[in-house]
Amino acid sequence: MNDAELNRLYERLYFHELDARDKIHARLQVPLTLLLAIVGAVVFLFQNFDYQTRLWSAPRVAFAFFFVSGTVILVIAAIWFVKALYNNAYYFLPDSKKTAEYKLLLQKTYEPYENKNQLVSEALERYIRDYYVEYAAFNTQVNDRRSAYIHLCNGALVAAALLFVFAYLLFYFGDLDKGRLRTEVFIAKPIEVKILDRK
Repeated sequence: MNDAELNRLYERLYFHELDARDKIHARLQVPLTLLLAIVGAVVFLFQNFDYQTRLWSAPRVAFAFFFVSGTVILVIAAIWFVKALYNNAYYFLPDSKKTAEYKLLLQKTYEPYENKNQLVSEALERYIRDYYVEYAAFNTQVNDRRSAYIHLCNGALVAAALLFVFAYLLFYFGDLDKGRLRTEVFIAKPIEVKILDRK
């Protein structure tokens, strides 16, 4: 592989990592949707759970276990999601002005030499190739780290969803829904009516 082919390879790798960055942004839409849906289910279960009757029955203890475990895993999934989404810096090639200024500097530096055009061309190729190599390697590490966080987040979301399914089954079949409670009113003594004399 000659230098020109190697330069093209480095260039392709650099732009491949930038394309992967955009694909990772698109992949984050699915975990976000699942996260919001599961949080909605958690809020529903929390709001409708009957806290007042039979404090330590078997369905209540099992529900509490699945609900708390699912909530902890859901929080961990949210942390991994935020790590995949936020605060991930990428390196980009210098802007055209900086490259043009560097070329002018090279031309001034190699002005006294007989083969100055060849020296400028080689130095400029090396300048761009070094950016491709360094920035593609850095961006690869960022993309790999973000992909790992997305993978962990997806796994945690599946685990949390399963735990909340078990919690919901206990909630529904264990009569833990406060909306299904029947209220009975007993009158313990008869109502007395007193008529007071008017003066």
